[in-house]
Amino acid sequence: MSELESYKCYLSQLPSTILKILGLEPPSFINEPVSEIIEHFKGIERIVINLIDNFGLFEITFLKPQFIITNSDALILLSTKNPYTLGFLHQIMFGGFEKEPNGFHLLREINNQGKKTIFIGRKKDLDRYDGGTNSVPKETDMSSWIEAAKVVNRYDLSWIHYLDFEALHRLHSKLRQQTPEVLLEKLINRTDKWILSTYKQLRKKSLMIILGDHGRFKMDLKYSGKIAQWRQASVPIAILIKK
Repeated sequence: MSELESYKCYLSQLPSTILKILGLEPPSFINEPVSEIIEHFKGIERIVINLIDNFGLFEITFLKPQFIITNSDALILLSTKNPYTLGFLHQIMFGGFEKEPNGFHLLREINNQGKKTIFIGRKKDLDRYDGGTNSVPKETDMSSWIEAAKVVNRYDLSWIHYLDFEALHRLHSKLRQQTPEVLLEKLINRTDKWILSTYKQLRKKSLMIILGDHGRFKMDLKYSGKIAQWRQASVPIAILIKK
């Protein structure tokens, strides 16, 4: 990880940065893009965004998902006052904490400039954040991954949301089958393999962005000592992998 190109930016700068990478012009009223990232990733024809709940700087450095670690071209540390799922989605889709300032919605803006998008995730999140753009509701991560395999080369931007951890955590807690720390590690390694399979099928000139947020709400995981301190200090991230 130490050899990666690393950047810091505000979460609200991602919408304009994504637009510029796709060769589109951001509206002037949203936050400026990060020019260094745009320079690093020229010639991109499509973007695939994988949003993973409960995945941040701590998880990537401590759990070390193999594909993401091995193939990453850049790491972005994302600064935000609200790192949790709904706040995270809100800031990216609307460019900040306001809802549709001056009518802006990231996916709709991409569509209005002549490119195609698709958003795959849970229906309640799509209803809130797809902005009336093309979306496919799926209720499990596996079904989202299978749907992603059908669409990633057909759209200019595909967004796939992986968020099984909290539902499975509640189930496993009731059954007392395994600790949330073990479950989280298994799900991240599973998702890492799924992202690898998506990457393999991508055409050239594609950019995969793996976003990590703090989940739907704060989780009380039972790490202790320095490990607990590292997790407490964790921040949301974006990992960029070019093909």
